[in-house]
Amino acid sequence: MLSFLQEQPRTAHTTHSLGQAVSLLDAWLQTMRQHGGYGGPVSHWWESCLLYSGPKIDWRYEGILCGYVQLYQRTGNPCWLARACDAADDICRAQLPTGNFLNSSFQQGPIEGGTPHEAAVVVGLLELARLLHHHGDERWQRYMDIAERNIRAYLLGRLWNGNAFLDQPWNTTMVPNKNATTLEALLLYEELSGESMEEYITGAAQLVIGAQVTQPGMREGATIHLGTKAHQLAIPIYTARCLAALVRLYERWGERHYLLAAARMGQFLVRAVVSQGVIFGFYPNNRPIMAPCWLSPAGDVLRALLVLRPYTEVPETVIEHLQQVLLRQQLPNGAMPTAYGLGSKGSTRPVVGQPDFRDVLPAVGWCDKAFRALSLLVTADDLPEPHVAPPREFVVACSWKGQDCLYRETDLDMQLRLVRSGREIYWWRKNECYPRTYQL
Repeated sequence: MLSFLQEQPRTAHTTHSLGQAVSLLDAWLQTMRQHGGYGGPVSHWWESCLLYSGPKIDWRYEGILCGYVQLYQRTGNPCWLARACDAADDICRAQLPTGNFLNSSFQQGPIEGGTPHEAAVVVGLLELARLLHHHGDERWQRYMDIAERNIRAYLLGRLWNGNAFLDQPWNTTMVPNKNATTLEALLLYEELSGESMEEYITGAAQLVIGAQVTQPGMREGATIHLGTKAHQLAIPIYTARCLAALVRLYERWGERHYLLAAARMGQFLVRAVVSQGVIFGFYPNNRPIMAPCWLSPAGDVLRALLVLRPYTEVPETVIEHLQQVLLRQQLPNGAMPTAYGLGSKGSTRPVVGQPDFRDVLPAVGWCDKAFRALSLLVTADDLPEPHVAPPREFVVACSWKGQDCLYRETDLDMQLRLVRSGREIYWWRKNECYPRTYQL
């Protein structure tokens, strides 16, 4: 396991129980809520949005909504349902006349039309609508209407090209994991509306399966991220999202070839799990991309293996290991770091030394993946009551552009200082849209 979170200048790191971990993660999420929704900076492989830190209606709402729905189903505690409805109301208020959601582009910043982010928002919204409909709660119709408006105007109206779903209206690339998330949204919509979405679902599913690697090797079973063009990267966290969609499709339609494709994806995911977490992926020559090694995003891999487990053999040791990775790397305030190695992106060698600032920086849109996965595992008996206050402060050693730094977080702010001079180079207050200090 990684040691960097166990070398903090203050506040010794301890491993929480599963229930404590989920409760603390919920408490941290509440510190990231501001007027308009869940905010915070974002670090990612493609690019990082460290400047705009206000609310974004992106795929963070998928994990948040699905996690709270799962917790309510397990416990019957109305607090979890209230959390879900609060998040859904954020989405309703943020829908634009175009059907898009405000600031839906995650790492790209405050831009509308994010993919797969808007489809992921719809997935979360419809999971909640389905729960409310089952309980005869009239609020389901409002959430259904918001989801339907996005589906009609954007997913079908602007991204569908007659065969599958585009990356963007102006970009003809069709990305498997983005089609997979859209597929899940349409399956839920079909179930709640009674209207057939077969044409669109079939097209998206064919795109996903057509991108699967069939040649023997470490990449076998993965889906190729077609947006990486000549690099042909096989990326586990995106393959995991494809797997989850195909399992949902199999459960809905019962066509076995979808399950067989998902099972091959599961075998690939098992190969991508290492002691530290989940590697970024594989190059075309089967060489592993060791940096970054994902931590909180590994929640999507854990979730995929959990939904696959009822239908085919999944090594229990791998599931237990991923769960322990998340629990052991959880920060004292309940958040989870993003990765290890974002400062050495693309390296085929394991990273050593201090983590990068972007590694230790927790992002709502990654922590929601861990929250959703752990919510599938926790039991009602193990889960404490909500409203557990996180510790007020902790500090982690890290680096930025070759300089030693200290990352400090409280329930009110996030801060980065240079060790040698003590100079503050980043300071964001959690109720604001932009950092007060930004000298990165």
